[in-house]
Amino acid sequence: MSRSSRVTAQVRSVQFLLAVGAVLLPLHLGAQGSAPKKETPEGTLTGQVVAEDGIPLAQARIRIAGRTPLVLSGSDGRFILSAVGAGDQVLEVRLLGYVAFVQLVNVVAGQTLEVHVTLVAAPIPLKSIEVKGSAALRPVLEAFEHRRARGNGHFFNQAEIARIQPHVFTDVLRRVPGVILQPAAGSFGSNDMVRMNRTTGVTGSRNCPVLFYINGMPMQIIGDMSIDQYVTPQDVVALEVYSGSSQTPPEFQSSLLNSRCGVIVIWTRVGESSEEPPPEI
Repeated sequence: MSRSSRVTAQVRSVQFLLAVGAVLLPLHLGAQGSAPKKETPEGTLTGQVVAEDGIPLAQARIRIAGRTPLVLSGSDGRFILSAVGAGDQVLEVRLLGYVAFVQLVNVVAGQTLEVHVTLVAAPIPLKSIEVKGSAALRPVLEAFEHRRARGNGHFFNQAEIARIQPHVFTDVLRRVPGVILQPAAGSFGSNDMVRMNRTTGVTGSRNCPVLFYINGMPMQIIGDMSIDQYVTPQDVVALEVYSGSSQTPPEFQSSLLNSRCGVIVIWTRVGESSEEPPPEI
């Protein structure tokens, strides 16, 4: 065979090989493209959301941490999360008014994991409220305030008596115009006798004794006794002083007990409902 013939044969052989390669290469590439992809193993997560008393909770937001998609619990509190990656996952459950529920769960590929979720009610902080009010008055003190509003006489309530800081009851009476305290020696030492400076009778001026009312009951202080021996200023909750019959209300007038010389009405703590009950024996 001549040299030119051999060259021609070699060229044709190369051309044949190139043609065969052009046919086989698409088949090889097609076979590679159709190979199945390796899938990630997944499982399913299901369960129910309830309150501490066992009542199902609807509209709870459930998701796997790090994943945006979430589901809501139904009216029966149940939920289902599908296509959850196998392995350890963090389950989050949230609902307004309850403490967030976070729990580590282990999902097995191809299996369904049942989870029971109990949400604890979250305490709601409230702002403190200060309530101010006046204590209800005893009926006798309501009547006291009613008589005080009329303007006749002199009146002292418990707070006003406390501001005077009296050592004995008659220290309060020293503040009332027309009241005279006469020192007198008594069986229990020196006493202050309470009188009203009024002019009565045909003999002219004389110091007129007063009639006391204690908690609505008339009481005459006679002889060498003093009102200080019966009443302490700390026990008095209200005091009314009337210098004569023209000022004295009808309920405190008594012709038999000489109320025309003036009346002093004393209301004490005795019988108040706010008092501590006596100790049991």
